Amino acid sequence: MQVLAVLIVGYISLFGWQGVAGANTGSILLVNDSPFILTAIVQASDGTFLGQVSLQPGQQKNFTQNLYTTKLRKPGTPEVSLTPFTVIWQCPSEGFYSMSNQISPGSLVSANQCEGNHFCSPKPQDQKEKPASTLKKKK
Repeated sequence: MQVLAVLIVGYISLFGWQGVAGANTGSILLVNDSPFILTAIVQASDGTFLGQVSLQPGQQKNFTQNLYTTKLRKPGTPEVSLTPFTVIWQCPSEGFYSMSNQISPGSLVSANQCEGNHFCSPKPQDQKEKPASTLKKKK
């Protein structure tokens, strides 16, 4: 028991309380299980932008949001709830890949498990200007 207490105190002294999951931290694990490079956009329950991260295919990242008192002020509402989160998976070219709402802290959110078309259209080709002349040289 004493060893466990020493380990916990050592962990907290190294990483501080931020490394310890608690009631005031909200984190979700974002997993890009698609064959496309996607940007995950995380929003609060009222649509407030909380952050975004770009993920390569097969990559995962932990998105952490501090759930302490926010400075968001809405008339008539003394406290603003950030949860549940909304995650929008956006394609690099245009449009969105998928979206999921009602995400609670501690959830795993993968791109293919969210609702959407699960396809990214290719980037449009740059239109090259037509040459001034199409005549070919004779040899």
